[in-house]
Amino acid sequence: MSNVLEILILASEKAARIARSCAGNNDSILIAEKSYDANPRFDKDFKTIADVLAQEAAKSLIVSYIPELKDYVRGEECSDIGGVTISLKETLQETIDLLKIILPEETAKCMAEAAHSDIKNMECETIPNLGSIDYSDLGVWIDPIDGTAEFIAGVRGEAKPGHGLQCVTVLIGAYKRSTGEPVIGVINQPFYNGGTGRVIWGISYGDIKLCSHEKSTSLPRKLILMSSAENENVINKFKDLGWEIQSVPGAGHKLLKVALGEATAYLVSKGTTFRWDTCGPHSILSSLGGDIINFTDFSLVKYNDPDHLDSQIYCNKHGIIAFLNQHVFEEIQQVLKEFI
Repeated sequence: MSNVLEILILASEKAARIARSCAGNNDSILIAEKSYDANPRFDKDFKTIADVLAQEAAKSLIVSYIPELKDYVRGEECSDIGGVTISLKETLQETIDLLKIILPEETAKCMAEAAHSDIKNMECETIPNLGSIDYSDLGVWIDPIDGTAEFIAGVRGEAKPGHGLQCVTVLIGAYKRSTGEPVIGVINQPFYNGGTGRVIWGISYGDIKLCSHEKSTSLPRKLILMSSAENENVINKFKDLGWEIQSVPGAGHKLLKVALGEATAYLVSKGTTFRWDTCGPHSILSSLGGDIINFTDFSLVKYNDPDHLDSQIYCNKHGIIAFLNQHVFEEIQQVLKEFI
């Protein structure tokens, strides 16, 4: 297999299957509080064993098809949880034995089976041929389970209406290491349609602009997604000008809603999103004529930072504005000038 888009889709589905293997089973989401890369937006930031195993399984699949990317497939999560370094082993039994160190045997078996499941014959729509891709210039960012708080609440049955598993996404994006430009993106919703799941992808590679979803031709609704912790003056300014403001969970979930035309834009003035949150969705938005830019100076968000993993380096520290239509961005830009 040489089609990098198809490989990223299959990797996202591998992560999605691991996430789904946890549904309804509280024992399968061993939770650890992050200390090394916690999101400053939260008093406490968490990861689960599903996050870690999903990331390692997705990385393993990508590298198995494209060995040249071995040192350039990176993700949000450190592979250590509960004092155990998680990896996808050569055999199912070896992965079960590893997970059994920190999980009950039955849940370890369930998660390992998802991680080792055969997805080569996964029914996908026809994937376009991208032609010759220079793998030596590609890097990949993975957010294995975006919306971990919603994932935990959903698995435990504690999610509020409109929250929980429906807000969980798997985000995978490829970018050019030479320029930092996002080029291929995949958003997988593992729990969409009662757990059937769905995949949205986009390509913005040179002259190739393709997306699995058609851009809406209707007039955009004046709806901006923001965090409830956003600058109150910014929120009130948009409201005064007739914009509707909504707060929904998950960076990937918000970005997907913009890509699908369900929201006009997503705005973050602070450094609370990261490269792994935005790389995949950025490519999808670009394929539809949209973009993600820095909040503070309206420059493009790029993804080719130094090679060592440091959450503060990979933070989108200047905030972001994600949009689908250029004229919408121009209107937002005029509103924000007094705050920048």
